[in-house]
Amino acid sequence: MRRAIRAPLILIVVLAYLYAAGENAPEWPDAILNDRGFTDGGEYILEDPENGRWMYASETLRIRITRTWETPEKIRNRDAGQEFNCFTAEIWCDTEKGERPVTLWADPAKPGNTEIRKTVAAIAKEQNAVFAVSTDLFTARENQRKGIVIRNGEILYDRKTGYYPGTRPPLETLALYADGHIDSFRTKEKRAAEYIAEGAIQVYTFGPVLVRNGEIPAEIAKYEDRNLNPMHAFGMIEPGHYIDVLCEGRLKSVNGSTGVLMESLAGIMREKGCTAAVCLDGGDTAVMTFMGTQLNTVPKKQPGRPSCEVLAFGILSGQPEKTQKNLDIQGR
Repeated sequence: MRRAIRAPLILIVVLAYLYAAGENAPEWPDAILNDRGFTDGGEYILEDPENGRWMYASETLRIRITRTWETPEKIRNRDAGQEFNCFTAEIWCDTEKGERPVTLWADPAKPGNTEIRKTVAAIAKEQNAVFAVSTDLFTARENQRKGIVIRNGEILYDRKTGYYPGTRPPLETLALYADGHIDSFRTKEKRAAEYIAEGAIQVYTFGPVLVRNGEIPAEIAKYEDRNLNPMHAFGMIEPGHYIDVLCEGRLKSVNGSTGVLMESLAGIMREKGCTAAVCLDGGDTAVMTFMGTQLNTVPKKQPGRPSCEVLAFGILSGQPEKTQKNLDIQGR
């Protein structure tokens, strides 16, 4: 993935909203975006944790994160009530100019090293990642070397496993391709070399698949348990246009977040327009960061389980100046 900006032509950093986010607030305040939804030069950054909005735009990347309080209706009468903070990141990549998701390692000098582990926020901050999230925590299954694991086009594991719906995790894949599309398969359906030959650059093994061809698989309602948990999912609206969702949970005494049902998470991803979406590791593993700052709270192991890697979008060109600049608003 190329750097977000090769030369800082125009730098705009908005560190505080001057008004509360609401119906009349512009979607991209003070940002000048071209007809493709990117800047013509420089980086735009907005951080507004009070109102739950974080934004970034460059010549090849655009990210919008929102925090909302969700209260999905019960699907079955016996289901527990759900209410939780939901962090939704919508990501646009200019894949034609080489903007793609990348794996950043806790030990950048030795890619693939699983012994060195740090928090997601530490990895993101040290390597200037704009947006970074936890992945499938494949190291939890390292002794078995289960599933397909590909990072930055390199095969780490290639082992077929059976498919057992309802198990956690069922070890279905999330494959991200160089042309911007994503797909998912059961591990016995495709070998690692086939993914590489087809252009896969990252392959995670977790699951279940939440959305396939725009629909929720029947297995979600039939086999998944009815427990509330913190969960994390990644999906695609169209190639180069992604949705990453993190739902807080097990925090009733902290901020009221109960967690989410797997079936409700699948509904969220479909409602956001995903044609494909897969569940990644949740619980204390699930972490979302912006500019090296962790956005969500985890149940026990704050600030989250250490990991050897993160999935990242965008690398800052340098340390942004803390300035504000008012420009004409062009809606995006």
